[in-house]
Amino acid sequence: MTCLGVLASVATGCTVGAPYREPAVPDAASRPFVSTTAARVSTDPAADRWWQLYRDPVLNGLVEEALSQNRDLAVAAAHLERAQAVLNEAGAARLPDTAVALGGNYGKQSSDQIVAAADHRSAPTRWAYAPSLAISWEVDLWGRVRQLVASAQADADATQAARDALRVAVAAGTTDAYAHACSYGEQIEVAQRSLAIADRVAQLTQLQRAQGLVSELEVVRAQAFVDDTRATLPTLQGKRRAALYELAVLTGRAPADFPEQAAQCVAAPVIATPFPVGDGAALLKRRPDLREAERHLAAASARVGVATAELYPSVVLGGSVNWLSTSGSLASLGNEYAVAWGIGPLISWHFPNMAVSRAKLAQAQADSAAALASFDASVLNALKETEQALTLYGAEWDRHRALQQAREQHARAFDLAELNYKAGALDFLDVLDAERELVTTDAALAASTEQISSDQIAVFKALGGGWQR
Repeated sequence: MTCLGVLASVATGCTVGAPYREPAVPDAASRPFVSTTAARVSTDPAADRWWQLYRDPVLNGLVEEALSQNRDLAVAAAHLERAQAVLNEAGAARLPDTAVALGGNYGKQSSDQIVAAADHRSAPTRWAYAPSLAISWEVDLWGRVRQLVASAQADADATQAARDALRVAVAAGTTDAYAHACSYGEQIEVAQRSLAIADRVAQLTQLQRAQGLVSELEVVRAQAFVDDTRATLPTLQGKRRAALYELAVLTGRAPADFPEQAAQCVAAPVIATPFPVGDGAALLKRRPDLREAERHLAAASARVGVATAELYPSVVLGGSVNWLSTSGSLASLGNEYAVAWGIGPLISWHFPNMAVSRAKLAQAQADSAAALASFDASVLNALKETEQALTLYGAEWDRHRALQQAREQHARAFDLAELNYKAGALDFLDVLDAERELVTTDAALAASTEQISSDQIAVFKALGGGWQR
């Protein structure tokens, strides 16, 4: 931007450097997601408080508790307060700077020494006081102060966006921890049912062994399968406990104070109907990490303006008033004092050696280029995360349906094998194989339910919802 004259500059000021414009995004970013056809979702606008789609009052309460009590969010709130204070400090540069000082010293004063020397005598010792008032104001000819304020404002906005991004992560993390705790409870129940089946088969085998119908080898194999099934329980119980500890800390509690309602949950939260995800254009507006990257770019651009302004002369208008009293009493300032005052501009310019200023400008320009590249990378990463989450969710949903069909077939095969075995028409190994396949499919189906729940949460997290209040 070109200034028309010094007088116009003093009156209105001007800003050197290119004005900031929001960065452009790829055209593909505004299109519908390509993976919506593979997942059970709709293109309706995504929900802000997405966890409420699960219709689970316990989950709703835990997420709200986490958003209000999480300690990491408390740290982020403190960082936001600091960023606001920095902005207030930068804004204060628009106002005149004032300084009031009062100094006192005891001894021989210079004025007394001159008089005493003329009379060939020693100067007296006394108290002297020197109050002063100084005022200075930078004339923002080139927009340096305005750009400093703009940079601080953008930094504060970026800090706010970072806090919002953390709210997204906390909401998703709380839902995920709750889902894992519930899922492990469900898998424990599945393992216990499988253990009951294995026990029943082992008892049947022992009964037939007593009747001389089977060998000891079959009894040992049946009992070994019981022990194998029982061995899965401690791992599942430990994982569930760990998920509860994670949930407790996310909600601002000590690990041992995990929510009892979550500990009693035995069904992973899953949205069975298609849920809304919006499109790419809505994603770019929703995700706070993209807003944070854009605000960092705005701050970097403003700092380029600050560095550019430092290539030009700066003008500071200043004035000062100084009083001097050597009567030994502050009350005498109104009676016996000497007043010194002055007013005028201070013009400073790093010229002709401008190497340092140009180097600072080059640094600021490089930082701005890096911030732009970082923003572009954040946009692509947001699109990638969303497409990946949708794809994995759709694939797991198809796998889950196949496992449900397989489970029905394995359950029927086991029932038939057990009936034929009791009738003596089937070998024990066939029964054991059918039992193992049923137990394995039950475990895989429960694990798939857990994965679907996690994949749904990953989709919501990628969409960037949960930061809105």
